[in-house]
Amino acid sequence: MEHVEFFRSFPLLVPESLEPLKADGYMEGVRVHVAVDAGPTGGTYCIDAVKSTPEIEQFLNSKREELDGRLRQCTSALSFARELEYILAAAPVDAPERTSRFYSRIIDECDGSVGWDCIVSFDEKSQLAEAQLEDESGRRHSVYINFATETFSSDVEEGSVPMEGTRLAQYMAAVGERCRELRGCWELLDEVDATLCVLQPAQPRRRDLWRRVAVTDLATALVETAPGRRWPRIVVYGPASVAGPLNARARAARAQWSARRPARDNIEAVLGCALPEPSADRQRDTRLECGICFAFMAGAEPADQLCGSDACAQPFHRSCLLQWLATKEDTRQSFATLFGKCPYCGGHVSVTRV
Repeated sequence: MEHVEFFRSFPLLVPESLEPLKADGYMEGVRVHVAVDAGPTGGTYCIDAVKSTPEIEQFLNSKREELDGRLRQCTSALSFARELEYILAAAPVDAPERTSRFYSRIIDECDGSVGWDCIVSFDEKSQLAEAQLEDESGRRHSVYINFATETFSSDVEEGSVPMEGTRLAQYMAAVGERCRELRGCWELLDEVDATLCVLQPAQPRRRDLWRRVAVTDLATALVETAPGRRWPRIVVYGPASVAGPLNARARAARAQWSARRPARDNIEAVLGCALPEPSADRQRDTRLECGICFAFMAGAEPADQLCGSDACAQPFHRSCLLQWLATKEDTRQSFATLFGKCPYCGGHVSVTRV
């Protein structure tokens, strides 16, 4: 019965054996391994029965005489563990060696409402656990339990939620509800990934509700979706002579989008042109990143400011082009618009602050 009371009193210790009693886990947020006899014999109640981090063992050995005197007065494994708990509470330990105050709460939830089956990994060094849940379509999603920052997060959306005031079961239920909201978006994007030449993101995450796809050698399209939207937002980027007519067509024909048609057929119908097949060569050759920072997206900002020469048509981010032109002596300004030269061909470029 003492074993039962022992592990009930210290739920973060996991039994390795009962005779002699050996357990591994955490006490006072410190990783320990304890090995003692169940009875008060043989002088087992001493600091030699405790293994821990080098810092903790150094602390225990520095006070060996005092601590052994206290521990040898214990009459059971339970009283030994309680005395050790008091000692460890006073140990000078760096923050990363201590576990979160929410550790035992998460364990209780895994023992009860959440279950252990959903936990797929735990990194002791980073104090990060990963749980998985499966949505109604069979997609698996990761939920991250970060004991170092005491937050929950997931691969479904940006940001994190503090553990304070939120239980793991509540957070996983909220992620499940978000998955239901995004189901239609993911079905569309899965079709886009499978049938079109997707340039970005290179490794899409479930939270990425946009794709940049190849249209021609000089134009790409941003396909962006959101929950509740009847059709995706489609914007073509490239030289004005190419992108202008395609964007005008997209605005006029977007109502032609039909839920009964495949995503590829819908996008081709809206743009009024055939789209290239998925191809590694096409992905390599269609490079329309910002000519200054060499990325297509700068946060939520696409590279949609173009050199005025159709022969060049180099795209830039608005913010990058503003900074570039602001450093050039021959840049002219009229109200909020800057006029200057393309850093590639020397042709006319202009950009307006918004």
